[in-house]
Amino acid sequence: MQVINLRMHQLRKLKELKIEDGVLNTEALMLLLKKRTFPDKVERVFKYLDAQEDPDIMSKKIFVVTSLNGKTPYREIEELIIPDSIVYVDGSIAGFAVPLIPNHKNLGALINDRSFPLEKKLKYLVQMGEIIDKVQRINDSNYRFQFGDLNEFNFIINSDDRVLAVDLDSSYLGIGEPLEMAYYLLKNQYIKSLPDKYKATASGIVIPSDDTDLYCYNMIILNALAGENIYKYDIELFYKYLDYIKTLGVPVELINTLNNIYIPRHNTNPKDILGDIDCDLEEQYSYKTFRKEYLKKRQ
Repeated sequence: MQVINLRMHQLRKLKELKIEDGVLNTEALMLLLKKRTFPDKVERVFKYLDAQEDPDIMSKKIFVVTSLNGKTPYREIEELIIPDSIVYVDGSIAGFAVPLIPNHKNLGALINDRSFPLEKKLKYLVQMGEIIDKVQRINDSNYRFQFGDLNEFNFIINSDDRVLAVDLDSSYLGIGEPLEMAYYLLKNQYIKSLPDKYKATASGIVIPSDDTDLYCYNMIILNALAGENIYKYDIELFYKYLDYIKTLGVPVELINTLNNIYIPRHNTNPKDILGDIDCDLEEQYSYKTFRKEYLKKRQ
């Protein structure tokens, strides 16, 4: 990895990366580093972690990014945007830098935009599923990479319309206690009823695995269909919604995959099924329509 040394007065002059409205980014400052600093003349984004004031989190993240740089199989996955530089400020590690992807769009902003066509959302979600599949095919006893905090905001779309995975410092390499993951894993109390499938540490942090990554991916797909975060509703309502979209002709294979989330069976990757969804029924798939038409009839 490259090493970049900055002084505090230089840090204060750096421009902040503009984040799209609605994109989750609360843990650090994202600053731009000029391309002349690097041999390849590519501008970098500096993730300034020093503001977190938590040395344990800092050490875990630095371990992840430096380890990923040393594992060739993952570096060869072009869709993984792995940090390649450690940044020091006044002699202390303050974060790391990753190549800037110019003119990109955040996938989370698009997935959660109800005016953005479902057909395009699914096209990008297929690409996300392909990235997950590439990683899981590499994983074995010698290599173990889990996204951990897998959510749509940690993926971007470049100018070539390709989906790329970013924010990989929150990933897990199978060593030590994982970071406390947000969004889909922490907020769903019902996965705790399956401790053999979704294992946790003694302190209650879910341990990332293929099952947890695919759980998150399936939830993102479901939320894209529903136009709302289904994970926050109870299991009974979850299954009622699945029954509802099944009546609309959503492929049985996808329904079965989503059914797996809350049963002691390994989760699967439904990327190859997404093209069979009838996007002309987008309005009927919405949770709003489900609540108004389907639930009302059963009251």
